[in-house]
Amino acid sequence: MTVPMCDMRAEYRDLKPEIDAAIQRVIESGSFIMGEEPAAFEREFAAYCGAQHAVGVGSGTAALHLALLACGIGPGHEVITVPNTDIPTTMTITHCGADIVWVDVDDRDFNIDPEKMEEKITERTKAILPVHLFGHPADMDPIMDIASRHDLLVIEDGCLAVGAEYRKRRVGNIGDVTCFSLAPTKILGAYGDAGIVVTDRQDIADRIRVLGNYGHSLEMDENAKSALGVQVWELVAEGFNERLDPLQAAVLRAKLPTLDDRIARRRAAARKYDRLLAGLNVVTPFEAEHVKHVYRAYTILVHNRDRVRAHLASKGISSRIYYIPPLHLQPAYDHLGLRLGDFPVTERTSAAMLSLPLFPEITDEQIEEVVAALQQAVTLSA
Repeated sequence: MTVPMCDMRAEYRDLKPEIDAAIQRVIESGSFIMGEEPAAFEREFAAYCGAQHAVGVGSGTAALHLALLACGIGPGHEVITVPNTDIPTTMTITHCGADIVWVDVDDRDFNIDPEKMEEKITERTKAILPVHLFGHPADMDPIMDIASRHDLLVIEDGCLAVGAEYRKRRVGNIGDVTCFSLAPTKILGAYGDAGIVVTDRQDIADRIRVLGNYGHSLEMDENAKSALGVQVWELVAEGFNERLDPLQAAVLRAKLPTLDDRIARRRAAARKYDRLLAGLNVVTPFEAEHVKHVYRAYTILVHNRDRVRAHLASKGISSRIYYIPPLHLQPAYDHLGLRLGDFPVTERTSAAMLSLPLFPEITDEQIEEVVAALQQAVTLSA
């Protein structure tokens, strides 16, 4: 039996009538840029997160970039984040002209360690950018407390954590701004690049709308039905072309009502992995009592990781290693002068991380196949 990391075709089969109808609706509307589909999805997603505003954008990367800009991040500023993440988290900081300040992580949930954060704050620090890695929320209470005491913004990278909860609050309803990726293999995925930003701050939401649409004024009615088209043309900034596509918005609207059920299926699969892996010489994912993990990835720690992964592959079992080596050891950041040993927890955990197949449609038989192959691999690699 081969087991993939995810199965997009199975998801489509589950939702085929709804998705087909959504796509057909957009095609028949003749409206392929902006319009009602993105606007409706924004309203529905904001309500899901418990936020006042949501702004659809072209990708998770665009969400981070535009959120940073809308929060006034620029040259001379520093943004605190983690090195065990994908490069959009940090390159968007640099693209705003600000400087990256990395903080090591907790060895249980792999998220930013608040106890190590305050010592990195300087007079140039403008924001904290925690990453909710693999779907487990960062410890937001101390992060928000530190931010409040130092008058800092909190911009959350929730790209792997749609639907996750921290102390009964959904990610997207905690910090000043939260950025989500809606790429195909994410918890809630479009059929191409897509992203969204949520916030309770009207000024930030408005600024993202302007910057994501070339810098057009919010006063422009770009959906006017008049034969004369747009009545006022006013540019208030040099913006970007980062609008959420109506076809993607329609697909996301079809999927959103099923999101909680699909997260429940992810969590059930994770619990089965937990039970079957008990007693094996691996560290299974941690879930704090006060959070709801959504398991974008089921990531274990295992000795001789590369040998274990090769054995799994020989049995037809897919696996992934994410963000390894971590960013501070990547050539793109050689100029920062960081080296091995600067972030010991990040380095130690990343050397042992291995993500196993997990998706809503995964069967008990597939999980059992993965575990049997993993048991063999761990024994052979001991």
